[in-house]
Amino acid sequence: MRSTVGFAGIQFAGNALLLWLGYYWLGLGESRAGALLGSTLVAVAILCLACCFYGASFAYFAGRRIAPAFGTALRRLAPLVAAAVAVLVIYGLLARLADAMDEPGFRLASWLTLRLRKPVKPATVQGVFHAVFWVARWVVVPGWILPVVSAIVSRGWAGFGAMAARCRTWLYWLETPVLLLAAMWLPLRLLGWSPHLKSFSLEMTSFVVRAVVAYLLFVVGWLAVAFVTASGANWKAKPAPNA
Repeated sequence: MRSTVGFAGIQFAGNALLLWLGYYWLGLGESRAGALLGSTLVAVAILCLACCFYGASFAYFAGRRIAPAFGTALRRLAPLVAAAVAVLVIYGLLARLADAMDEPGFRLASWLTLRLRKPVKPATVQGVFHAVFWVARWVVVPGWILPVVSAIVSRGWAGFGAMAARCRTWLYWLETPVLLLAAMWLPLRLLGWSPHLKSFSLEMTSFVVRAVVAYLLFVVGWLAVAFVTASGANWKAKPAPNA
């Protein structure tokens, strides 16, 4: 229990560092070639650090202790970075496809109106399309990718071809989306919520409280996701001799 509390504390501090680095990176200029190169290097450093912290979560909940968990993540850094880039590409494509569905949705609504002889609102069809992409973002893609990443932490490059046995259970497909929504979707909703208060000080207090709660939800939710995924994998990381 003490080890888990210590690991959670490291994750809280590490994620705070990642947020600060991300904020710092957003402020970097890119008007000159040197500045663009520096911004790219900072982005790569942030990506590698994120892979190390999040990869260590899988290793820790698969049976490693704190130091060996981070050591395992460092040894698997190259395949973890490759997996992270693949995830970014997949979600980028999903976002572009979702944005491109508005026009096909309008055309499909017109076609259905002609065929059914009843008015079908374009907004209804577009809403169905967006619901499908929402399920893909929060259920299908993470449910498929997370066990693969967990296996990469254990097997390295061979983990790309692995699928955890937990993926074949209905409980896994229920737990993972709920935890991801609590870790990512709900914090974003909290931060985006703007209550109408009477003074600026109350608004700032509300924002600080919401930011703290959102951060707690994110870190605790992510650790829960890593625990569920790593504990259900079809592999187990063997403890180091001195772990």
